[in-house]
Amino acid sequence: MTYAQVLRLRRALLVYGTVVGGLFLIVVLFGHLPNATFDVETTFGHHATKSVSSINLSGLLFFTGWVTIIFATVISTSLNRENDGVEMVWTKPIARGRLAFWYIALDFGAILVAYAFAVALCVLALASFGLLKYVSVDGRTIPTLVIGLGVAFMWYGLLQGLSSWQRGGRGGMVIGLSWAAAFVLTSLAGATAGGGLPLLHSLFTALDVVNPVAYFSSYTLSGYGAHASPVLPQALAGTLMRSVATWGIGILGCAAAIAGWKRLEV
Repeated sequence: MTYAQVLRLRRALLVYGTVVGGLFLIVVLFGHLPNATFDVETTFGHHATKSVSSINLSGLLFFTGWVTIIFATVISTSLNRENDGVEMVWTKPIARGRLAFWYIALDFGAILVAYAFAVALCVLALASFGLLKYVSVDGRTIPTLVIGLGVAFMWYGLLQGLSSWQRGGRGGMVIGLSWAAAFVLTSLAGATAGGGLPLLHSLFTALDVVNPVAYFSSYTLSGYGAHASPVLPQALAGTLMRSVATWGIGILGCAAAIAGWKRLEV
């Protein structure tokens, strides 16, 4: 069974690499067209000036974090995919919990590969423009790395927990609804911040505790960063608490997924 999952992940990584690599190739090709110029001041830049000071590494990791989050959600229903053939699955002479653990471990390894691939493409793209020497490690580099991967794992764990106990191959629907719900909740929390609807804002920020988007959308490139957030309870706004919450919720989601998958034993 784990070999079948390895094959699925290999195919998923191949598709991911083709799509993401193709997009980066297009950007690089357009950037090398005649008269194409770049303006880099603090993070990213474009349009026509030759003054370049620095490119914050945290900005690059923020971008690669979102690319990885998308990949993590795509592969996040691996246990659910096995439920259509559950009667066959349970004939395997291996503990159900251990099998689920290996599925999750393989998925997490693929998430790390996807992240590293996106970072490598950014490095290659910058090197092709001669901008690599301007990349600087800023104070948010490590937090952005930890929280970005934490959000990817958190979303993965939540989706595994929500889908592992269901039959009928509903994983795709769960993934799609999770993206819609995440951005709607974040938008509602942001829209009610600082206004005359404190009760509604408190409700939306409370719901955002389990919303992966809330932990990353208001970090790094925003004006809030590690100190405050309009879409999270302030107790979770700091860098340390965001890190603990994202990884902790991801672990709890995976534990719930394993328990839910075991309940389907026949």
